Amino acid sequence: MELDGLLTWLYEAALSTNIREIEWLFPMIESLHVLAVTVFLGSIVWVDLRILGVANKDRDIRRFSKELLPITWTMFVIAVITGLALFTSNAVNYAHNIYFQFKILLLILSGINMLVFQLWFSARTEAYDPSHAARISTGNLAGMGKFRQKLHQISFFWSGKWSALLSILLWMIVIGLGQWIGFSMLPTVVR
Repeated sequence: MELDGLLTWLYEAALSTNIREIEWLFPMIESLHVLAVTVFLGSIVWVDLRILGVANKDRDIRRFSKELLPITWTMFVIAVITGLALFTSNAVNYAHNIYFQFKILLLILSGINMLVFQLWFSARTEAYDPSHAARISTGNLAGMGKFRQKLHQISFFWSGKWSALLSILLWMIVIGLGQWIGFSMLPTVVR
């Protein structure tokens, strides 16, 4: 089955037809999607700002992100389910919409960025966290050597701060593309 055939099948499915034809269903699903995305991204950006040292500087990074993790994952699941429901309602046009295609690409890149951060940098964040650095005695800093002291001071790359900055940038673009999808959709023509 070719892709357009699969998309047409999705478009003609009972769920998709109901979403399109029941007057209140699409706006309700879209509202849930926007709410879930807002809370999901809010929790991600909050942690990103903490990693960058802009917000909640007095809070431990690991503990702070662990506290927000249940909210983040719950809202992610809701956003995916509602997003898929919205997609099925007009699958052919969404799949051919350039803004939708870029949004999906950036969602994948955001996921890769998060995975790289979790696998590589999250274990190292505490060592470069200012609240952790304050707990290191000056004697320990002096024993580090000049190179390690300098690395500790310019910890942007090694602490994963670049990943937090990239995360914020990618998610801002994803939100913008999501808005443009609605403004650029063409009427559905099923063959």
